[in-house]
Parts: sequence; C-alpha cells; structure tokens
Amino acid sequence: MNTLIRIIFILVLMPLIGTAGFMWIEDWRFIDALYMAFITLSTIGYEVVKPLSDGGKLFVIVYVAIGLSVFVYSLTQIGEMAVGGELKRLLGGRIMNRQIKGLTDHFIICGMGRMGRSVALELHNKQHPFVVVEKDPIRVDHALQAGWRCIVGDATDDEVLQAAGLSKARCLATVLPNDADNLFTVMTARLMRKDLTIITRASNEKSVDKLKRAGATRIVSPYSTGAVKISQLMINPQLEEFIEIFGDQDLGIDLTIIHVDRRSILLGKTLKDLRLPDKEIMVIGLRRDGQKLELPPPLDVALKENDSLIAVGKSAAIQSIFGISE
Repeated sequence: MNTLIRIIFILVLMPLIGTAGFMWIEDWRFIDALYMAFITLSTIGYEVVKPLSDGGKLFVIVYVAIGLSVFVYSLTQIGEMAVGGELKRLLGGRIMNRQIKGLTDHFIICGMGRMGRSVALELHNKQHPFVVVEKDPIRVDHALQAGWRCIVGDATDDEVLQAAGLSKARCLATVLPNDADNLFTVMTARLMRKDLTIITRASNEKSVDKLKRAGATRIVSPYSTGAVKISQLMINPQLEEFIEIFGDQDLGIDLTIIHVDRRSILLGKTLKDLRLPDKEIMVIGLRRDGQKLELPPPLDVALKENDSLIAVGKSAAIQSIFGISE
C-alpha cells in the first residue's frame, strides 16, 4: 500500500515540477506550461507552445531524462506488486472491508493462535458470520486462505475493533496469548459497547478477577477447564463419547440456547405441548427471566417472554423449527 501511494505521488508530482519549471524559465502562462509538461513527459512530440530559450531547452533535456527514469521505476514497482500479489491483496482488502461493513449480529475473534483457529473453524462449520482480528502477517495469510474475513491490526486499538464492526457485533472473543493484551482488549471493547457479550481466555488464574472487573462477560481458563474435563473422564471414562458428540460434524448434533420472545412460537406453551422429543430435540434446562437454571425443566409450566431453554438436538431440526443453529 505504501509503495502504491509513493508511486502515485511521484507521478502527480512530475507534471507539477515541469509546469513550475516552464513558468519560471520561459515565463509562460500556467495552462501553456502544464500542456508542455504533459507532452514532454509523454514524448508525444506535438509542437511546442512557444519557441524555447537555451535555458528552456536544457530544462527539457533534464526533465525528459528524469521523467523517463521515474516512468521506468514506477512500471517496475507496479510489476513487482502485481507479481507479489500486493495489488490483489489491496483490491481484495477493499472488497473485504465492504463485506465487513455490511455485517450485523456477527462474531469477532481477536487472535488467530491455536484457540482462535479452533473457534473460527467451529463458527465456519456452523456457517455463522465472523471477523478475525490479527496482527501477525503469517496468521493473517492462513485466515485469508481459509476464506475468513480478516482485519489486520492490533485488537487493543479502538479503530481496529471499529473496522471489525464492533458496533453491530453479537459477541467478541479475545483469545490472545497474553493476558495483558486480553485485558486491554476487554477494556477497549467494553468502553465502546456496554451491552456486548465479551468472552476471553485467561492463562493465569490471577488474571480472572482483573478480566471480570474490566468487563468480561465470560472467562475461560484452558487449564481449569482442561482439569475439570480430565477429572470427569478419570471418574467416568464413558463421558468422552458424549462430550465428543458435539464436536462431530458428521453427527450434526448441537447444544444450543433458545430464547423466548414475544414473537416466539414457544410463548405461552408448555414443553409437554410442544412434543419436542418427537422432532429430535430434547430440552435439558430452563432459565426463567435470568433466574437460576432449572435442571431438568418442568414439563407443564407455560413458557414466558425472556425465558431461555437449553436444548440438544439435530442441527437441521433446530434450524428448521427455531431458525437458529448454535
């Protein structure tokens, strides 16, 4: 990008230098001097506006020599950019920026390390729109090769998050390798969006409290989460098969949250009335208007606005009935 700007600047500057030179040496009008500068640079060979003085002839010799050198240099640089794919990336970046501006209710992933790639792959497989924010060029290339929308920059920067569509995003996950960077990203995002769901990782247990105070909605600690899973598998090894179900794309089974609003088909109905098991969907939990989660949910209680159901079932069935697939 910097190279292209430099080339454009030089190509614009050369006619201006020629115009100034002819006006100063030959005392010509601006339009005559500008015309002479352009026909000299282009080597078209039209007749001169007025006869040149000796000083003007020397200026033309030097001007043509420099102009041809600049033209060759510019052509070479543009060729290198084209060969290196820089123009393609530049044009692709503009198209991508337009696509990101058109997104609403999307996800933002800050960081393309191992955890970031796993999160992105999961969202990609479930066809959820998302934007990756990453400053490492190699990781950015990997994201672009996978066909993912990507913003190149530091996730702690307000402008970078804004470019990723933070104002219209559904959720932001910051999974940077450094807890300090995650903390700063959480603070930045929370200051920009008070209502945003922010999920972050914590490599150190000491950082959990700081991340909460900074505004994180949920905090995931790979070590504590991994320890819980290992202990569960040690006690009940058969749980592994159940846990792996949700990561198996061939089975097409999702664990999802279904929100009840005033337009929902669930409003006013009981779970017994809905007969969801007959549709390959099983409700395992109910949260009433933000209160404590009920496990298992009562079958004969009418659902109200702001209730949330935790359901397990076939992705296609959930999508067909509720229009979501989480």
